[in-house]
This record gives sequence, C-alpha cells and structure tokens, in this order.
Amino acid sequence: MFDAKVVTLLALLESGGYTAAASRLGLTQPAVSHHVKLLEEEYGVQIFVKGSRELKPTAAGALLLK
Repeated sequence: MFDAKVVTLLALLESGGYTAAASRLGLTQPAVSHHVKLLEEEYGVQIFVKGSRELKPTAAGALLLK
C-alpha cells in the first residue's frame, strides 16, 4: 500500500501544480503542501525549487522522484 504522501507527490507531478493536485485528490492546497513538507523532513532533502512559479525538482528531489 502506498503512503498518502507519496500518492500526493505523484499527483503533484502529473498535475503540474499544487492547486491542480489538490483538486484531483479532493484535498486542500495546504494539505498538498503539508504532504510535501513531511516528505522533505522524512528524507532530509528539499524536493522542489522554492519560489519558482514552475514546478521544478531540485537535484535531490529528482533522485527521490525516480
């Protein structure tokens, strides 16, 4: 069984944005952000480039996403 945070991360990648992923999953945008934050804390890496309007993974995030 998948962790809900991983399902959220996959939906985020497929949707291309936090709001679209939230809508797709029936969550709020802050819930999606929280899931990403929990994953970042769990793995000790920043997954996405902060402050970018485009959803771009960091180098460590790209490894995690694979």
